[in-house]
Amino acid sequence: MSRVITAFTIIVMIMGYSAFAAWVINGENAELVSIAGEIAEYNKNGDTAKANAAAERLTEKWGRFEKNMSVFVRDDKLYTLSTTVSKIPSYITAANDELDAELENICRQLRLIYRSELPMWYNIL
Repeated sequence: MSRVITAFTIIVMIMGYSAFAAWVINGENAELVSIAGEIAEYNKNGDTAKANAAAERLTEKWGRFEKNMSVFVRDDKLYTLSTTVSKIPSYITAANDELDAELENICRQLRLIYRSELPMWYNIL
């Protein structure tokens, strides 16, 4: 009987950890997506100074996010997103047309990270 209780306790702890990780990742993602939206809006309006300030906030927030999420998320996903985030300031300065695509790529990668950490049956394997 003690084995059943121990197994049940371990399963509950794993589920709790997964739910907590998903909650933390969702909160962090919302902030990053919001900043990416601000950058896109400023770029659309031609306000380079505000777009650069928002890009600095994005880079700073990403640095904290990456460090915190390394506990929950595999490094390859974070590395891919890190390279995308690092391109944003140079795209703003150069007035590159690919800025909107990179911002959308950031949002897409954040959604993928969140979905991959949800405690669902297809994420167990």
